[in-house]
Amino acid sequence: MAGKIPNQDILSAFGTSGEPILLPGGEGTCYRVGDIVLKPTKDVIEASWITEINNNLASDKFRVPKSIRAKNGAWNFDGWSASEFLQGKHRPGNYAEAIEVSMMFHKALADIPKPDWFNKKTDVFTMSDRMAWSEMPIYDFDIANKPLKKLFSLLRENRLPSQLIHGDWGLEQILFHDTLTPAVLDMTPYFRPKNYPIADMLISAMANDSADESILDLGNDINDFDQLILHAMIFRTCTYIGFQIHPENNYDWTSTIIKYLDLVNPVIEKIEN
Repeated sequence: MAGKIPNQDILSAFGTSGEPILLPGGEGTCYRVGDIVLKPTKDVIEASWITEINNNLASDKFRVPKSIRAKNGAWNFDGWSASEFLQGKHRPGNYAEAIEVSMMFHKALADIPKPDWFNKKTDVFTMSDRMAWSEMPIYDFDIANKPLKKLFSLLRENRLPSQLIHGDWGLEQILFHDTLTPAVLDMTPYFRPKNYPIADMLISAMANDSADESILDLGNDINDFDQLILHAMIFRTCTYIGFQIHPENNYDWTSTIIKYLDLVNPVIEKIEN
């Protein structure tokens, strides 16, 4: 639904009016109209499940957007969902505080069970996640085969319990405010160790925010953090390979794949020293 703008029928269904304003992040698909945010719904079942989680989360440590029902009582209307607009701003480079927020947020998610439909997902992200945790064979992609084999050779048997996590954790998903608690946006559900999102965020910082390997020191006090880093490296690499070879792909992801492959040796050297 990238590029689509919610029409007047959508606005009316959620009881709002005005000019939709495109918001940063969210793959360029989310719009603010007054005090609500309209977001396209890719999977109604998953979106409704996340809605119930957010609407039942209560914390004095963080905020989450509470969903708004359409006039017909549904959480989704014609491919769109609505939630309250939360005040705050993204803060580039604020990784240390993002780690603190992650720990508080994931503590609140610890007891939420995995739904039956979750293991039936087959999107690129889900497949890459399973590859990263050795639950299915990885892609055969020439330039990545040796680096990925090297990463896998360093993996040990996972000793960390899994739980519901926000699998796309990063500064783009957090709004900071001077007087309000941080706001966590765009829950992307996976079931992995609670601190895995931190490793994934720091690897993404190296790939996309010019951070060097010293940023990994922010995870020094986290159990098995070196292992979480390896899983995150594999996940991100496999994700972009998955995009590249997808039959509906019309974009060349090679440079992005190489960007992550270029991190393999520096990251391994860092975690081995």
